[in-house]
Amino acid sequence: MKKTLSSLLLALSATSFAFSSPSVIVNSENSDSIDTDTLASVLVGKRKFWENGAEVVIAVLKDNSDSNNALESFAKMNDSRFKSHWQRLAFSGRGTMPKNFSDPAALVAFVKANKGAIGLTSDGSDLSGVKQVN
Repeated sequence: MKKTLSSLLLALSATSFAFSSPSVIVNSENSDSIDTDTLASVLVGKRKFWENGAEVVIAVLKDNSDSNNALESFAKMNDSRFKSHWQRLAFSGRGTMPKNFSDPAALVAFVKANKGAIGLTSDGSDLSGVKQVN
């Protein structure tokens, strides 16, 4: 019985993991239209301000497959390369390191509270109070 229950829980976990996907979120006051080119430009640090004048602040989840998938899809970088890229920008004074979060709820709260914030999280997160752009 224990073995069957464990197998069922494992199968449910795998199923929910398989259906999660990355979500790109911005502050609900951000009225910019964000297409894939804009998103790529933001994630690589080429675009530093939104049309409303707010400074772009990137928020990502640490060691999260959905966040990593979003980086690979939109910035064409894996997590390691993304960090190296932003370290070079930060050390040269051309950018500020993205904010890292361990908890998706904390990332969503950060985006909710900061006008210029953009976050990469999972669609399994509670996204109330923010705008999903993908």
